[in-house]
Amino acid sequence: MLGSKGTKFDWPTIYIYITLVVIGWVNIYSASYSTTSTAFFDFSQVYVKQLVWISLSLVLIPFILTVEAKFYERFSSIIYIISLISLVGLFFLGKNVNGATSWYFLGGFSIQPSEFAKAATALALAKYVSDIQTDLKSFKDQIKSLIIVFLPALIIIPQPDPGSALVYVALIFPLYREGLHFIYLLLSFIIAALFVATLAFGTFWVSLGILIIIAIIYFKNYKKKAFYF
Repeated sequence: MLGSKGTKFDWPTIYIYITLVVIGWVNIYSASYSTTSTAFFDFSQVYVKQLVWISLSLVLIPFILTVEAKFYERFSSIIYIISLISLVGLFFLGKNVNGATSWYFLGGFSIQPSEFAKAATALALAKYVSDIQTDLKSFKDQIKSLIIVFLPALIIIPQPDPGSALVYVALIFPLYREGLHFIYLLLSFIIAALFVATLAFGTFWVSLGILIIIAIIYFKNYKKKAFYF
């Protein structure tokens, strides 16, 4: 099907998006619903606020889809820089929620800029990779691509919001598809595993485990060298 300007919509992706949004909202509703609430549209409830944001997004989506792709390509760098500024601004103007300074409060609503930064990072990365002068086999271009991906994550981690920061590791997959060396993919898996393990078991136990693994590898190599001599 074509949009009003001849834009071809990817309907399967749209249906998947709507399905995920509905599932997410139902989970929020089931987790935050309170029997003390006197009305369904109680704006003090999290699920009502989320429903408002979902409704606003459904209004904006048709406009976003009908905008020419060149617009996003042209302004992707500016959008990316604005997203970085919004993340840095949290250290000065952000509000602490559940131990993380990751939110701006505007009236009765809250905004988490890290969510917008994910889309901005994807746009900036797509713009850089699609540049005819970019060659992901070049070490210089590899480093620049990784800086684009992980700079927002490095700003988010001290907030601290490790869950949001971890999402940026997923951007390694499209880079790998475009020619990034496998070693970067492997390192990303290792970093993500260490990150999750640290959250689950603590820094001390993860550090101890790494030291034990290094010691085992060292002594195995030492024994092999001693055997040959």
